[in-house]
Amino acid sequence: SRYCAVALASYSWMMYMWTNKCTGCCGLTADTILHPRCCCCYSENDDIVGDNICGWKEATVLKSLGIEESDMLYANFSNDVGVNPYLILRDTKWKTIVLTIRGTMSFEDMISDVCISPESLEEIGEEFGFDGTGEYCHSGMLAGAKWIFDDLKKHNRLDEAMEANPDFGLRIIGHSLGAGVAAMLGRLLRKQFPTLYCLCFSPPGCVFSERTAKESRDYVCSYVLHNDIVPRLSYASLTNLRNDLIEMIARIKVPKHAVFDVDWVPWNETSLQSLPEKLLHGKEEIPESQFFSDFDAFKARQSQRQEEREMANINMTVPGRILHMVRTSTKLNSVPCSCILSCAKCISPCQETKQYKVRWTDAEDLSEIYISATMMVDHFPYNVAHALDVAAESYGVVDEASDLHQCDHLEKILEEAKKDC
Repeated sequence: SRYCAVALASYSWMMYMWTNKCTGCCGLTADTILHPRCCCCYSENDDIVGDNICGWKEATVLKSLGIEESDMLYANFSNDVGVNPYLILRDTKWKTIVLTIRGTMSFEDMISDVCISPESLEEIGEEFGFDGTGEYCHSGMLAGAKWIFDDLKKHNRLDEAMEANPDFGLRIIGHSLGAGVAAMLGRLLRKQFPTLYCLCFSPPGCVFSERTAKESRDYVCSYVLHNDIVPRLSYASLTNLRNDLIEMIARIKVPKHAVFDVDWVPWNETSLQSLPEKLLHGKEEIPESQFFSDFDAFKARQSQRQEEREMANINMTVPGRILHMVRTSTKLNSVPCSCILSCAKCISPCQETKQYKVRWTDAEDLSEIYISATMMVDHFPYNVAHALDVAAESYGVVDEASDLHQCDHLEKILEEAKKDC
C-alpha cells in the first residue's frame, strides 16, 4: 500500500489533476508561484531531467507523497518508445531507496506495450549472470529496462544513493508497463544488489516466459486487482478470446438483433438458465457454413505462422509471486434508491464501500480474460492504491515497521486470516 502510493505519484501532474479535480490546478499553480522551478533556476538542477517549464512533474511527486526535496534523489521524466520515466526516492521511515517506473500514459508508451513479440534472454543472461537459455521477455519492456539500466550507469545516481545509505534496502516498483519494466530491471540489477525486491502493481500478463517468471518469485511480488484485464493479457489469452467470440457468432441460431432484444426482458433464474439453449447451438452442433469453414482455415494459418516464427511453445506470463485482491462487496452507504442514483457515487458521504479478500494465486489462474464491467477500471492505478489501502486496513497491517513488505511476513498475516475464516 505504501509503495503503490509512490507508483501512483510517478504519473506526475496529469494523474494528480485527475485525482484532485477541484483543487489540483489551483494547488499546482500556487506551488509554482511559491516554489519556482522554471526557467534558469530549474535548468541548473541536474537531478531532475525532462520536467516541463513549470516544474509540475517534480512538484506533484513532492505534494503527493509529502516528502522533502532532499529525498527526491533523481528523476528522469524523458519519454519515448523504449524510454520510461523513472524516479529514485529515499524513504527514511522504511529505510529503503525506491526506484519507481511510470506506467503507460503516452502514445510512445502504448507503442512499447504492443511490442509484444518475445525477445530472447540468452545474451542478456550471459552479460548479467543468469541462465537465459530458452527464456524470453516482452521486447518493449526489455528495451525499457535496458534504457533505465544504461541511464543509471551513466549518471551513477543509484550507486551513490546506496553507498550514502548503506543500511537501506532497494525497492524497484512500477504499475502496468512500469511493473513489467521493474521486474526485468530487477533481474538486471540483482547481481549488483542481491537483496533488492520488486513490487509490480497490475503487471501485464506477458512479461516473462514460464521458467524466468517462476525464478523471479525470489525477488518479485505482483499485485492484481479483481478482474483487471491487463495481467490477463497475453498472445495466448487474446487468441483464445478472439476464437471464442468468432465461435460464438457461428453458434448463434437467431438473427443478431434478437440477441440484443433480450436486454429489455425481465429475467428470473430459470429463464436465464434456458437462454443459451434458445440462442445458441451446442459446441458440437455448429452447422456447416462458409463463415465457419473460413474461420477454421484462418486458425490453421495462424498456427502455421506461429510455428514458423518459433513462437508456438513460448508461454508468457506474470512475474513473481502473485497476490490477488478479490472484491467481495460493493455498496453505496445509506443511499435510498442507489440503483437509479448513479450520481450518488460522486457525493462524499455516499461513496462506495468496498471490501477485498487477498489471496496468493498462480499465473495459470490469470490465463483467461474475464469480460466484466470493472475489467478496465480495476487497472487504474488509483483504484489499485485504494484497494491496497482497504485490504491492508482489513488485515490489520499498519504503516509502522520497515519489514511489512516482506512476503514471509505478509504470508503469515494471510495464513492467520485464513484460519480466522
